[in-house]
Amino acid sequence: MQDNRSKYFVFVPFCLLSQAYQAQGLVKYEWKSSIKPIIQLLLDNNINIIQMPCAESSFNNNLIRQPMGLAKYDNKNFNQHCEKLASIVANEIKNIIDSNYKVIAILGIEQSPSCCVNYIYTNHGNENRKGLFIEKLYEKIQNYNIPIIGINRKYINKSYKQIESLIKELKVI
Repeated sequence: MQDNRSKYFVFVPFCLLSQAYQAQGLVKYEWKSSIKPIIQLLLDNNINIIQMPCAESSFNNNLIRQPMGLAKYDNKNFNQHCEKLASIVANEIKNIIDSNYKVIAILGIEQSPSCCVNYIYTNHGNENRKGLFIEKLYEKIQNYNIPIIGINRKYINKSYKQIESLIKELKVI
């Protein structure tokens, strides 16, 4: 019996597929133009999509919350929460790799205090840094050399091309 399951995975922030998980007032870009092309690219290439837990909504067990910046989240309790979630995701990644499958990328959402990859707006302007959850996840999986790609919902072309390039590399393998 032949097993036709895809052996390729991408981890995504929960809000990438479920915009209701974003803080109130943050859904400014239409899903069909800002995220759908990336999701469609993954689906068209038979890539398994795994949602990572939402650190912000699970912290207070509440889907409805006001937007808060990095300064409001960067505290002992939230960092411990992110550490626990990052451990869960890192263990899942390890299990996938140990099963001879491949995690081709982890996606983040730029400007998110938890899930940004490259930049976030702070009280001091834009900072080049990872979000609190992504930072902890990166520390746990850096030995796996998995690309972590930040999605800018307003300008997705760069992220799209990075993901497309990773998928093209798989076709050569």
